[in-house]
Amino acid sequence: MRVLAFPRGNTCQNSSGECIVIERQVAGSGPGWLGREGAAERVAANLRLVKGVGPVTEAKLRAEGYNNVYDLQSHPRWGPAAAVAVEWIEARDWASLLSRRASDLGLLEMCDPEHTVFLDIETTGLTASAPLFMVGMLLPEPDGFRLCQLFARDYDEETAVLEETAARLGSAHAVVTYNGRCFDMPYISRRLAYYGRAESFGGLVVDLLAHARRAFRSQLPDCRLTTIQTMILNTPRENDIPGYMIPEVYQTFVRTRDASLVLPIIDHNELDLMAMADLLPLLS
Repeated sequence: MRVLAFPRGNTCQNSSGECIVIERQVAGSGPGWLGREGAAERVAANLRLVKGVGPVTEAKLRAEGYNNVYDLQSHPRWGPAAAVAVEWIEARDWASLLSRRASDLGLLEMCDPEHTVFLDIETTGLTASAPLFMVGMLLPEPDGFRLCQLFARDYDEETAVLEETAARLGSAHAVVTYNGRCFDMPYISRRLAYYGRAESFGGLVVDLLAHARRAFRSQLPDCRLTTIQTMILNTPRENDIPGYMIPEVYQTFVRTRDASLVLPIIDHNELDLMAMADLLPLLS
């Protein structure tokens, strides 16, 4: 049975139905690590973007004065392949650059803040057959962030949440996640496909989990986002709902229509998003 009123946000209507949109400004350090001056040049400094160039050849080329792929375009042997790498950089062809092992964090620096989204989802389970019920997005702005959380008050509002998500990601060039390359983004695609929609995100997906593991696993008992937030960011969470409880609590909410049950889940989603935004500068 659908909940007709909800204590946060506003009702949003699209071609798939209704859902709740919770949207507001939140304080933060801002997007100074995005769209940095010289980001493309730093990416271009990796000569191994050129097919066939490995560590030994790269060292030799640097000794000859080739400091980036722009310089390398004049090389008699490597010039044509270097020109291809330059085309990838100028076209922001993330897939091709990543195929040559470009740093995803380096590529993220090239992205404009207004086209970058931090994303985190909440689901009713871990299998692809389990509906999702919330997609949280954090969008950098000049003085902080804009928080946007799309919430389904019942299972049949999932389609509206998915449509709204696809629409809002349509203009994004990059999505920043925590375990999102393996979970969040494929989950959204599978749920869209379940409803016969073929949309998939074609931009850059940066997963901070892999970087956090490399940076902190020797210092921490685990690399869960809550652990990182407590022990690395020094901002421990108070009264946060454990992630394993979220599916059951949402199912109880749908059954009882007691909206107070899911407010801690909405807060948890916001905390995850803000933790990602705070963690990114440390990793990059």
